[in-house]
Amino acid sequence: MRIMPVTTLLVSALTFFSNRCDAQAYPVKTFSGSAGAEALFAESKLASTHRTGAGVTLKGEYVFGGHVSATVNTGYYFMPAKTIENTNTADISAIPVKAGVRYYLGSFYGAGEVGGIFFVGNNSRGGLLYSFGMGDKFRAGRNVFDIGLRHEGWSTSENSRGIIALRVAYEFALNEKEGSRIPEL
Repeated sequence: MRIMPVTTLLVSALTFFSNRCDAQAYPVKTFSGSAGAEALFAESKLASTHRTGAGVTLKGEYVFGGHVSATVNTGYYFMPAKTIENTNTADISAIPVKAGVRYYLGSFYGAGEVGGIFFVGNNSRGGLLYSFGMGDKFRAGRNVFDIGLRHEGWSTSENSRGIIALRVAYEFALNEKEGSRIPEL
């Protein structure tokens, strides 16, 4: 079963990082945004028909509790089809739209999201999207980066598919005011 190594990785990382229980990345009642690049790795059924893909995403985050924030995001995914004789498999081009929650243990977080995925091009249709994962924020000089790993499932009337996504993003404060700069992580 291919999901077992991913589950083991997620649990191991959560255990490792959960000891870092310092302050959350941003103070309560602040907004931040991030722009990121993604590597998309197909799981099981999808891996037999599509190659590793790429994506770009924009995410907004509002911190409403000491360890909890709400997120909204969208972007664009592209996964090229494999060339398989006697099949007519098309590339995947899709726009995800999601909302979710993050729970922080210091700069490390666990996240869950739900929303829709809208396929564009020859295979235009929509479906349900859900994801769960984890990530960490870190500082490099005055810059803040957000690195996350997640499982994402797509469910349409025709089938269900899954990917593993690795996101690396640059983060910025949207309502910076006195005391709202990101603390040392």
